[in-house]
Amino acid sequence: MKEIIKQTIKDKLNTGETPAIDFRTHLDNMGHIQFNKNEWSIFFNSKCVHVSKTLDPVIKKLNKLNVSQFDLELNEFI
Repeated sequence: MKEIIKQTIKDKLNTGETPAIDFRTHLDNMGHIQFNKNEWSIFFNSKCVHVSKTLDPVIKKLNKLNVSQFDLELNEFI
């Protein structure tokens, strides 16, 4: 999941898109992962639940929230 997130955010930055990835779990929880000014954030059900400087703690928090790579909405406009 880490490589998918890194590459998706990198691609979005290179194309001028907002560096964020939405997700929705099988329990219908939703949120997004966001990269802003060298800081990663996770918003879960409309609340900021995690902020860190590196991606590894983000992955750990996503796992605790039961968010898998299959929950990431990578092709939002397709």
